[in-house]
Amino acid sequence: MELVRPTLAMLPEYRDALKRGFSPHNINTERVRQQQLEQIEEDPEGLIAVMHDPDGKGPPIEMPDGTLKPRLPGITRWMWEDGTFIGAINLRWAKGTSALPEGVPGHIGYTVAEWHRGKGYATRALIQICKEARDIGLEYVELTTDQDNIASQRTIEKVGGRVVGTFDAGDMHHPCHETLLWRIDL
Repeated sequence: MELVRPTLAMLPEYRDALKRGFSPHNINTERVRQQQLEQIEEDPEGLIAVMHDPDGKGPPIEMPDGTLKPRLPGITRWMWEDGTFIGAINLRWAKGTSALPEGVPGHIGYTVAEWHRGKGYATRALIQICKEARDIGLEYVELTTDQDNIASQRTIEKVGGRVVGTFDAGDMHHPCHETLLWRIDL
């Protein structure tokens, strides 16, 4: 499995995963899934462009409460194996610092298509994206997990992550209120 920068040529495989129920986000999953299917039909180039925005020049991000926040620099990589879409992992950061702005819970988010889970893909993807984060100049990355998401917790632990706090996420980004904050030193 390798992490690849999304391209138009790979988009049909990604679209098929979306049609099967994959969502690139673990919040508002169905809404995001439908939005991306629509964008593939209406503006595939725009969708691919926003997935590689290391300068943070894309449109604002809509928060769960409907407010808009400026887009941070960020990249999306697809987990890809033998021409098959496996999942997606995202990295975002603030320029010039490892710290994230208030209200931004983590640098990295990932999701593996349900039919590919339990095969170590998330761990391999996290290792690879941490190398990219180090190359960008980050000293550490932070991630969040719901308190009951044992699979993601184990994935983060395998890559050297440790819990550095808990917080009540409320509607900020997770449906679960009690959220664990993890850090991986790079």
